[in-house]
Amino acid sequence: MDLLRVILVDDDLEFGNIICTGLTILGYKVHFQTSLAGIEEVIKQFSPSIIVLDVEIGEENSIKKAKELISLFPSIPILFVSSHKDISYITEGIEAGAVNYLEKPFELIVLSTYIKRFASKDLVSKKISIGNYSLNTDTNQLFYNDLLFEKITPLERNALVLFWKNKNKPVTIELLSRDLWGREYSSELDPKIHNLISRLRKLLKRDEHVVRIITVKNEGYQLSIL
Repeated sequence: MDLLRVILVDDDLEFGNIICTGLTILGYKVHFQTSLAGIEEVIKQFSPSIIVLDVEIGEENSIKKAKELISLFPSIPILFVSSHKDISYITEGIEAGAVNYLEKPFELIVLSTYIKRFASKDLVSKKISIGNYSLNTDTNQLFYNDLLFEKITPLERNALVLFWKNKNKPVTIELLSRDLWGREYSSELDPKIHNLISRLRKLLKRDEHVVRIITVKNEGYQLSIL
């Protein structure tokens, strides 16, 4: 099996070297840099399985840069790391398209677990079927009866994949919070969860006699597929 390839971008040289050395010992192939300079070309040359990106690189806001990278390289997941505890950073990072948000300080084995979870995209089909819809998880393109219907956001894609993995079973609010926003549930997430579910229901409306997202009282939501 090919080694998982990790690009780590963090302006803390000491921290970056420690993480880089640890990941290498664990069997990853790692490229580490302390700035976002030339990152697009590095991605093209290194072909990473995942990008681990600090939220702030010097004076730069990596969240803004991540949006550009996701647009250019939609199949490469981005995992944010940061010492920020402010929920606005967490939600902004996830909604930008990152797969999750890991708060510093963290144990190396925790980072490795996140990398394996999100970098091993071959464990999930690049094309999944949801009733008469199909979703390309690399390009975020949603098709209806094999015709391109809409290009959805990374957050919407991650949510559909989560519901698809748990089809016809309840997905709890707690699982939605952890899997999509990378944090434990709190009432601050309620508007974001409700907006996301409304958006998914609108996307799936063409096929609502076959597939729909229902509310499961006191639990969460369920993707029901006949």
